[in-house]
Amino acid sequence: MATLDPNAEQAIPHEAGHILVSKAVGVPARGLDIEVVRLPHNQGLQVGNFATLSYDPPDEELPTLQPEIRAALLLIIAGGIAGQMFARVTISGDGANDDRRRFDRLKSPQSKETIESVAKQSQRIFFRHKLHFWQIVALLRVRYAERITNNREIQTGRHNLGTEADFDAIFGDKPDPK
Repeated sequence: MATLDPNAEQAIPHEAGHILVSKAVGVPARGLDIEVVRLPHNQGLQVGNFATLSYDPPDEELPTLQPEIRAALLLIIAGGIAGQMFARVTISGDGANDDRRRFDRLKSPQSKETIESVAKQSQRIFFRHKLHFWQIVALLRVRYAERITNNREIQTGRHNLGTEADFDAIFGDKPDPK
């Protein structure tokens, strides 16, 4: 398979990690979007801000969040770094920093856990679902190439690379929507 730009090569396993863990803990991701900015004077595209569409509780719900829901959400957030660890992709960039902020916001104040320690704990999910992980990665790579890299008409805005139905189909939960 062709190599994508470095940002996508790092972001796709990261986002696939969020998606895989969200599915495994029963809080499925609604999809994956990416932001594209068409630069003026045909200077190309600026592509980034990969975003797994998942549940993020508002601040006022945090004090009463059930422990099992908090634990599931922390696993999902750490799933991005876990995906990069599993795929042996460098862990860096704003996506990981945003995840660290979200993780710190959600964890209990008395907790000593770090996003990295929870990412390591979640590796068992990746080993149990390694085929699903690589299928998500493959789907996102193909969609990225089709919708971003090979689309000369792409416009500025948010573009979808995967839906909950796509991810359900990978796990065999629903028929493939195609």
